[in-house]
Amino acid sequence: MAASLLDGRLRSARETNDLGDVLMGSPDTTTTAADWEDAGAWTVRRDGFDAAGLRHEETVFTIGNGNFCVRGSFEEGHPKENAGSFMHRVWDDMPVNVTELAGLPRWWGLDLWLDGQRVLTDDDAASGMRRSLDLRTGLFARAFTWQADPGGARVEVSHERFVSLVDPHAAMLRTTVTLAEGEARLRVRAGASIHVENTGLLHWRLVGQSAGEDGVALVAVTRASGIPVATVVRTELSAPAEFTPGDADGAPACDYVLTLRAGQPVEIVRSVGIVPGLDTDRPLAVAREASDRLAEQGWERSLAASAAAWRQVWVDGDVEIDGDPEAQLSVRYNLFQLVIAAPRFTEDASIGAKTLSGYGYRHHVFWDTETFMLPVFTFTQPDVARNMLAYRCRRLAGARAKAAHNGFRGAQFPWESAGTGDEVTPTWVQQDARPEELVRIWTGDIEIHITADIAYALLQYVRVTGDEEFLRTQGAELVLDGARFWASAAVEEPDGQFHYRDVIGPDEYHEHVDDNAYTNHLAAWHLRSALEVWDHLQRTAPDVASALAERLELDDAERARWADVAARIHLAVDETGLIEQFSGYVGLEDADQAVLRDPARTLSMQQIHGIEGCNRTQNLKQPDVLMLCYLLPELFTPEQVETNYRYYDPRTDHELGSSLGPAISAVMACRAGDPETGYAHFLRAARADLLDVRANAADGIHGASAGGLWQAVVFGFAGLTLSEDGWAVRPALPHSWTRLRFSFHHRGVRQVVELTA
Repeated sequence: MAASLLDGRLRSARETNDLGDVLMGSPDTTTTAADWEDAGAWTVRRDGFDAAGLRHEETVFTIGNGNFCVRGSFEEGHPKENAGSFMHRVWDDMPVNVTELAGLPRWWGLDLWLDGQRVLTDDDAASGMRRSLDLRTGLFARAFTWQADPGGARVEVSHERFVSLVDPHAAMLRTTVTLAEGEARLRVRAGASIHVENTGLLHWRLVGQSAGEDGVALVAVTRASGIPVATVVRTELSAPAEFTPGDADGAPACDYVLTLRAGQPVEIVRSVGIVPGLDTDRPLAVAREASDRLAEQGWERSLAASAAAWRQVWVDGDVEIDGDPEAQLSVRYNLFQLVIAAPRFTEDASIGAKTLSGYGYRHHVFWDTETFMLPVFTFTQPDVARNMLAYRCRRLAGARAKAAHNGFRGAQFPWESAGTGDEVTPTWVQQDARPEELVRIWTGDIEIHITADIAYALLQYVRVTGDEEFLRTQGAELVLDGARFWASAAVEEPDGQFHYRDVIGPDEYHEHVDDNAYTNHLAAWHLRSALEVWDHLQRTAPDVASALAERLELDDAERARWADVAARIHLAVDETGLIEQFSGYVGLEDADQAVLRDPARTLSMQQIHGIEGCNRTQNLKQPDVLMLCYLLPELFTPEQVETNYRYYDPRTDHELGSSLGPAISAVMACRAGDPETGYAHFLRAARADLLDVRANAADGIHGASAGGLWQAVVFGFAGLTLSEDGWAVRPALPHSWTRLRFSFHHRGVRQVVELTA
């Protein structure tokens, strides 16, 4: 059945098997879901190599620790690579997109020569490439055979790497070189280099460097933001070698030459410390300490310590699915990618739309984070969720500045946020097909629902965890000042209602709309919730309420206005229960189902119709109204949910619209009594990165899709709901699933749910 659920673009490319043969990176590069998984559904693997799919596979094999990540790029490099390693908070200026995380100096590089010939993987000398990622431990391994000439020396090269989950600044790499027969001369060059670029942009200035028998040290500073980063790489070989230091500017290296003999593999172990000046006023010393600590512990002990931390992650967050190996691996893989990107060690970072795995969206933080990713941590790793929410609370100044700039009061959160919390959405960008033409980006100006999205995530966290201390010390101020924005931005009109005009909802196929249902309902919810928070504080922490009222200059009259606005915001529902997505939506040209569901379609509906043309149709990038029903189910009857599901689901560009949509559509299909369609949506989310069904995974992991996948399982197929009395489930398992097991934390207690078919 699964093959029939793949989107038409892929079905038209070639015949599918049970797990779906799909395109990867280029029209002539194919793989299957089975190619990526092992029988235990804990290992992502890829045998063979085609350079056309390299950038996608670099994304797939990204590893990290919640402070920094590294793409699955090759130690020896490759002409078609899009290599990169990114660390939270190391922002630097850039044109158009304002700011981005500067790619870290190249700490993973290693060059080998055999009998004077460079060991590379971009020609026929390399064969038998195998790559694997062990999700249980975070260990990425790659191996290949190399022989330059038919009669020449032949070696097996094995690379392994992990980023320590227990040390925010540490990573370790081990390379093993094994000669098949005879003797050969092996040269090894290990070091670090600031000569890296973020898709053409240079971010580093050299401060200092050194190379000696104890390894290399490199200190560089970002060009505009002035953030220093120290990198130390300590290299140890298992055999005696001639040593020569290398001192090229910005690329210190240790050069070793030794004799390689058959039956005597040589191990090269590198212990890496990377420390920004943001963490200490002595980054070089701390980087040396991290590197030395790994070297002293050795490979096995260091890996075991990190693996132990990973075991606890999986105790808290694993999802077990029997009967569907693809679903099992996909869910675990997406959870892994969220864990390595989530800020475990700081309250001054969050997860960008493409996590820490690529250059897409320049690492900016969107509503994707709070609505799709953060719930995973709220329910499984609440300490991490608190860090992510603290990132927003600590950036209230930027939200207040945006509100003031737009003529409003309170806090209006930016559509795209980075280091400071100021708005960093680009105003104009080049059109992909015609770079000489610029496209106006309106989201930073008029996609305003994000303020309520953040408040929703915060109050969900408090409700699930019972963390009243966070609410009192940080969260309440955000909720209250966000409500002030909504009351300020609402416009009272002659009809006696309050309106929000000229906005964009989650469905970005439609710009400059009036009374977007999602926006209006979330605004009303935010205003009501702020009043509830205020009442709660007055009862439970009157001193906190008094201090907030004084600091925010919040009085009874303003709170009364909040209640009035909330009660009179325009909310349109017709006699059938249909919620109009925005004023005038149902009068637009209907979606052409023949085009929308065409199995040969390769373009999004917006690409087909153009920006303005699509704006005049009912085609949806993602279904706003269903997202509304998902977040605020208490407002709608089951009949209303089904009415809106039946109307909006067929009009949504599930295949090539927003990657945020399919997972939530899966939940709503379950709630509307249609779990098999829900499974079809689930698979679209599951395959977004592993199988690159949207042909854009090279840009980085689809973070919202990854978080949504967990929500599809837990809130959709398991039907988990919370209430004042506790929690309950209402299962709607796909027909192939024989067992589903997961756990979550509710008010400090770990709960385990196990469902069987």
